[in-house]
Parts: sequence; structure tokens; C-alpha cells
Amino acid sequence: MTGMLASVTSIKEAQLVLNDGVDIIDLKNPELGALGALDTNVVSDIVESISGARLTSATIGDIEPNSPSLYELVVSMASTGVDYVKVGLFDDIASELFVEVLNKASQQNINVIVVLFAENFSSLASLDNLMRSGISGVMLDTKNKSDNNLLSLLSRQELGEFVRLAKSYGLVTGLAGSLRYEDINALLGIEADYLGFRGALCSENDRVKSIETKNISRIRKAITQQHAINNGDVEYRDEVLSNGTMA
Repeated sequence: MTGMLASVTSIKEAQLVLNDGVDIIDLKNPELGALGALDTNVVSDIVESISGARLTSATIGDIEPNSPSLYELVVSMASTGVDYVKVGLFDDIASELFVEVLNKASQQNINVIVVLFAENFSSLASLDNLMRSGISGVMLDTKNKSDNNLLSLLSRQELGEFVRLAKSYGLVTGLAGSLRYEDINALLGIEADYLGFRGALCSENDRVKSIETKNISRIRKAITQQHAINNGDVEYRDEVLSNGTMA
């Protein structure tokens, strides 16, 4: 069953998404790029406020894959207590150095999720060294949040192949990238472990503005209802049809 990931910037936002039953709380600073990082002290405070009630993840920033500071940044973010550290592959290949850093992190029991970007993604087949490393999972996202979203860059068939192949390596899978409420129906059939949202949760769909409770509830309900419809739950199906709650 596909879960909902919500990206937050503060304790206040974390409590909002926690109260609405999201499955994983992701910590990032959207003002600093696709994977902008929050200060580690802020991340620690948010993790403490959640008290293990949900899985958490945090980004380390828009860091080049061969940066000499990559390993230190991963270790520093892991020290905050997050369950997963998200590292972007801002390239179309995974260099030996990049994979070496990820393996070193896994040897320290750090769960790394590698974020791949739709703008330069072709196939996981060319990333076999990455898939066989010590990482815990992979996500597909978009670099440019003001332009195209994930479904405008990659087809459902390509996304399905990404999820299928990643799962064959035993990896956690996620799809993100300016996802909208209207995308939920199409994406749930792909059966990724998580769908990630930020902009769609915010005021005016602007990812740098504050999250609004009504938007969290709308998307959480849509995911739950569509799962029920797919699984033949008549009660939810009738509610959806009568109230028109799904796009």
C-alpha cells in the first residue's frame, strides 16, 4: 500500500501533518533548492517533537555527488535521529566515489535514500552499482519546482518500471516532484511505497509558503479513498462517487 510523505520545515508543520496521519515526515528547507537542508539543530528539535510517532527523513542539501563534504553531511544529518537521510544524485551516473560514500554510511547503520531527478533520468539499468550498494531506497523527484512536474517528464510506464526494478533490489521506493492532488489516482496504481508532497500542501500551492491543514486532509483522504476503491471497498467508493471528492 502506498503511503503519504509530507515535507515540512518546522515543528508546527510537523505536528499538522502528524495529526492528519501522514506516513512519513520529511524535513527540508524548500527555499534552498530541490533538496534544501534545514539546520541540524532544527531537525533534531522536530525529530524530538515527533517522538517516534512517525518515520522521518531529512535532506542534506543540493550537494554535488563528488563533493568532499558529502560523507560528513550525511553523518551530521543522521546524528539528528532521523530514520532516513536523503541524498541527491545531481548527475546521470553514480560515480565510484559517490557509491563509496553511500557504502561507508551504510556501514555506520545510516539509512540513505538516494533521490534521482526526472530531468536527467533514463533508466535504473545504468545505475546497477548504486542499486547494489548499501542504500535503503530510491526516490524520483524533480530539480525545477517551478516548471514541469514528475508526470510531465516521465510516463506512467517509465515510473512503473522504476518502481518495479528498485523493488527487485529490495529498496524502498518513492515518487515526488511537484505532485498535485489530481495526480494521485494515476500514481497509486504504480505502487510506490510513498508519494511525496510539499507544494500541494501549502497555501496557493507555493512550496515556500506554509502548509495548510485543509490541503493535508484533502490529499490524505484522497489516497485512502483511492486505495479503498482499488481494493473494492464499496462504502468508500459510494462516498467518493456521491461527494465527488476525487479528481
